[in-house]
Amino acid sequence: MAQKEGTSKKRRREPVNVDTKLVEIYEDLTSENDEIRLKAAQALVSQFTADKKPADDEQIRKTLQRLFRGLCSSRKAARIGFSIALTEVLAQVFSAEALALRGGSSEITVPGVLGIWEGVSNASGSESGQEQRDHHFGRLFGAEAIIKSGILFSPKSLIPEWTKVLELVFELAKKKPWVREECGWIIYRAIYDLSAQKADTQVVEVALEKLCSGDLTRTPEGVAIWVAAKDCFPGIGFPGKVWKHDDPLDSKERTQLAKVMKESSTSESSGEAEGGAKVSGVWNSKLHFAWDAVVKTLSSVPTKEASKIKASSNRLSFSDFWAEVVDNGLFASASSEERKYWGFLLFIKVLNEHNLQLASLVFTKNLVRCLTNQLAVEDRYLHRMAVKATKAIQARVSKEPEFAAASVKGLMGSAGSINFDQVTKTKTVEKIVSEANVEALNQILPLFEQLIASPGTSESKAAASSRQVLAGLLLSMVRSRVSASDAADQASEAALERVLVIFARFAYFTSEEKKGGVQPPLTQQTQELFRSRINSCLNSIIAAQKHATTLPYAIVRKIRDAAKSEEYGKFIIAMDDVLKESVKGAFKALKKLSSMDKKTGTTGVDAFKLLYSMTILQVYNGDADAVSMLDELDFCYAKIFGDKKSKTGEETSEASDALVEILLSFASKPSQLFRRMSEQVFAVFAPNVTATGLESLISILEAKEGLAGQQEMFDQQDDQAGEDEDEDEDMIDADEEDSDVEIINPEDNSASEASSSGGEASEEEEEEDEEDAAEIAAFEAKLASALGTHRADQDLKEDDSGSDSDADMNDDEMEAVDTQLAKVFQARRDALSKKKDKKDAKETMVNFKNRVLDLLEIYVKKCHSSLLALDLILPLLRLTRRSTVKQVSNKANAVLREYTKLCKGSSVPGLGSENLESVWSLLRDIHGEAMHSGPLVHGSGCSQASLLVVKVLVAHDKETVRGVVDVYGETRKAQLLSRKCHVQPSFFTDWNNWCVSASKQMKN
Repeated sequence: MAQKEGTSKKRRREPVNVDTKLVEIYEDLTSENDEIRLKAAQALVSQFTADKKPADDEQIRKTLQRLFRGLCSSRKAARIGFSIALTEVLAQVFSAEALALRGGSSEITVPGVLGIWEGVSNASGSESGQEQRDHHFGRLFGAEAIIKSGILFSPKSLIPEWTKVLELVFELAKKKPWVREECGWIIYRAIYDLSAQKADTQVVEVALEKLCSGDLTRTPEGVAIWVAAKDCFPGIGFPGKVWKHDDPLDSKERTQLAKVMKESSTSESSGEAEGGAKVSGVWNSKLHFAWDAVVKTLSSVPTKEASKIKASSNRLSFSDFWAEVVDNGLFASASSEERKYWGFLLFIKVLNEHNLQLASLVFTKNLVRCLTNQLAVEDRYLHRMAVKATKAIQARVSKEPEFAAASVKGLMGSAGSINFDQVTKTKTVEKIVSEANVEALNQILPLFEQLIASPGTSESKAAASSRQVLAGLLLSMVRSRVSASDAADQASEAALERVLVIFARFAYFTSEEKKGGVQPPLTQQTQELFRSRINSCLNSIIAAQKHATTLPYAIVRKIRDAAKSEEYGKFIIAMDDVLKESVKGAFKALKKLSSMDKKTGTTGVDAFKLLYSMTILQVYNGDADAVSMLDELDFCYAKIFGDKKSKTGEETSEASDALVEILLSFASKPSQLFRRMSEQVFAVFAPNVTATGLESLISILEAKEGLAGQQEMFDQQDDQAGEDEDEDEDMIDADEEDSDVEIINPEDNSASEASSSGGEASEEEEEEDEEDAAEIAAFEAKLASALGTHRADQDLKEDDSGSDSDADMNDDEMEAVDTQLAKVFQARRDALSKKKDKKDAKETMVNFKNRVLDLLEIYVKKCHSSLLALDLILPLLRLTRRSTVKQVSNKANAVLREYTKLCKGSSVPGLGSENLESVWSLLRDIHGEAMHSGPLVHGSGCSQASLLVVKVLVAHDKETVRGVVDVYGETRKAQLLSRKCHVQPSFFTDWNNWCVSASKQMKN
C-alpha cells in the first residue's frame, strides 16, 4: 500500500529562472504611454552598450528574436515600442566597440539578423487573416528598424544584404498593395538618410534597379523614390528607358505623371496599373507622401522663368505641374470625389506649409469651381473639406495679410466668380479683404476697378448685382482699414483715397463704349448705390477721426478735376453757371484753409474744411439746399476767418448763428454721416454759440412730433406732393450695415411709455384707434350707400317689400354707381395717404429731435459752466414730459442729467447781478413744471434741475437760500392743497438731503 502511494506521487518540476525585470521591460514596450515606452527601450538598450560586459551571442539572439516577434504583435503600441528598441539594440550590437569586444568568433552577423527577421515575419499561409496582416506589418517595421540602425551601411555598405532587404520590401509592396505606401516611404526616407551620411552611390543604384524589377516605377511610391534619388544623387546611373531624361518630373512626362499620381491607368478596371503593379484597392483618406515629395522638389522652381535657369533642366514648373496634374487631374470634372478629396488636402497643405509665391499659384479654375460648388450645398460629399479649405485661406491671410491679394484674385478673378460669397453663402472674401494690409489692397483695388468696369457679363441685371457685391467689399475694406493700427499713416490714407476715387469714377461719370470704357453701361440705380457707398465710407472715416478732413477734401477735388479733364467720361451732374460759381468759390476757400498754418492758433480750420467738402459733395449729389448752404458757409467763413481788425463781435455772433443753422440742415438728414460730421464741427464751435443759436436748437425740441411740427420746421405746404420714383428691387441693399441712413421707429416702446407717462400715450393711442374705427365705419357706410347694400350684421330698417332686388339697372344707373364708387375709393386713398404722411412726419421729427439732443449733449459737456446753458433746462424738462416717444423722453432726461452731473464745485455757472431775477424766474418755472404729471424720469429731472439752480443762487449769495426755502414752501403748499399739483415725493426728499449737506458748508 505504501509502495503504491509512493509511486502515485507527481514528479516535482525543476525551478525555472525567470528574469522578472526583463519581462517588465518587454511589457512596458507595449505601453500606449510614450514616456513609459522610451524608458523601457532605454533600459533594454543599456544592457548592450560598450561600457557594459559584452553580451554573449545567445543573449543577443534571444533578444533579437523577442524584438522581431514583438513587431508582429498587434497588441496596444507594441510595434512602435519594439521598433524603437530594435533599432537601438542593432546599432549597439554592431557598433565598432561591440564588435571589437566580441572578437571575430561571434556568430551574430548582419546576414544572421536578416535571417531572424525573415523567419519570424514570414507568413506560412496557415494563419488567420489577422495573423497574416500582423506578420506583414512585422516585416515592414523590421525592415525600417534594420535600415535606420545603419548596420547595412556602416562601416561599409553591405550590398548583398541591402539587396536582400530591398527585395523583401518591394516583394511585400507588390504582393500587398495596401502597405505599398509604407514600404515606399521606408526606402524614400532611406535615400535622404544615405545622402546625409554621404553613402556609396551604388546603394542608391541598387535601390532603383530593384524598384524597376519589382514593376513599381510607375507608382506614386516609385515617383517619390526616383525624385529623391534624382535630387540627392544626380550623378548616378539611372535605369534606362523608364522616364524621359531619367526624370518623372520632365515636362514631356506630365500626362503620364498625372495618371501615376492619381493612381489611374487604362488597365485600372482590371486592378493592375500600367507596368504590372496592382492599383491599391483600398482608398486612403490621408494624402500620399509622394505628393509632398513632388511639391517639395518643385517648390524651388515655382515659375516657368525660374525653371529655365539651367539649360540642361527640362523639369516642369510648379504652375504647370499644378495645372496638369492637380487641376486637370484630381479636380477634373470626371474625377471621383475621393480624388477631389486628395486635391483639397494638397491645396490645404500648400497653403499651410509653403511660401506665398507658391501658395498664390494654387487657385486654378477647376479647383475654385469645385470649391464653390461644394461650399454652396451643405449636403454635398466634400462640403466639410471645402469649409476647411476656406478656413485655411483665412488663416493664412490672418497670419500674412499680404496673401489677401492672391486669395482675392484666385477666388474672384478669371478662375473664380465675383459673386463667390453669394453663391457659397459665406463671407470668405469679405473676411479676407477686411484683413488685407496696404500692400495687398494696392493689388486688390485695380482688380475690383476692372471688375466693376467689366463684370464679365453683357446682361445689365447680372452686371448690376456683381457691381453691388464689389461695392460692398470696397466698403468692408474701408471699415477695416480705418480701425487698423496703422490707419493713420500715409500709405493707409492713399489706399482709402483710392477706394473713394473708384466709387467716384463710377458714381459721377459715364464713359463711352471705347477702350477702357464700362460695359455694360452703369444703370442709374448702380450709380446711386455708389454715391451712397461714398457716404458710408466717409461715415466710417469721420467716426474713426482718422483722415476726417483730408479725405473728404481729396475726393471732392478729384471729382472736380475729373469733371474738367473728362478722365473718366462725361460728368453726369448738371450744373448751371450760378452753381458753378458757388462751387468754385468754395474750392477757393478750401484752398486757403488748407494753406493756413495751424500753429497760428486759428481754431476751426479742420471743421470748416470738413463742412465745405461735405457741402460740395451734396451739390454733386444733386441736393437743392446745398447751394444756399454754400452761400451761408461763405458768410461764416468771411466772418470767422476774415480780417480780424475789422471783425466785430456782432459779426462773429451772426456767423455763429448761421453756422448753427447749417449744422441743423445737416443734422436733419437721416444719415449717420451727416450726424457725425455735424457733431464734430459743433464740438469745435460750441463755445461760440450765442443765445440766438441756442434758441434755434431749442425751437426744434419744442416743436410737435407730427405733421404740424414738420411743416413748421421745414416750411412745408399742405398741398405738397412727393413724386413716386421707380426703384429697382434688385438694387435695394438688404444689409443695413452698408448704409449710413438711420431708421428710427417712433412707435417703439410706446406701450411701456403709456404706463410711465400718466396715461398720455395710451390716451393718444386710443384716440388713434377710435379715429381709425370711425374712418373704416365711414368708408363702409359710403360704400354701402353707393351700392345700395348693407353689412351682413346689420338689419334693414326700411321695408324693402316694394323694391325689386332682382331688377337690373340701366346704363345711366350703372354709370352713376361707378361715379359714386370712384369718389368713395378716392376719398379712402386720400385718407390713407394722409395717415402715411402723418407717420412719416413723426419719424422725421423724432429723428431730428434725437440729432438736436446729440448736439445739446456736446454743448453741455463743452459749456456747462456757461450761464447760457441754463436756458436748456426748461425745454429739456418739457420734452421729457411731453414726448410720446420714450426714446426721445429718456434722451432728453439723459442730457439734463449729464448737465447737472458736470455742474459741481467750481463748475457751477457764475451769476451776475443783472441775471439774478431771470434765474429766480427759472427756479419758479422749474417748480411749476414739477407739478405736472409725467413719467418718473421727469420728476427726477425736475428735482436735479431745481437743485442746480439753487446751487447757482447760493454760490452767488448765501442769503438767497431764504428765498429758495420760500419757493420750496410754496410748492409744498400746492402739493397739499391743489388737486392739479402732481409733484413727486422724491422732489422734496432730494431737497432735504441737499439741505443736510449744504448746512454744514454754510455754517463754516
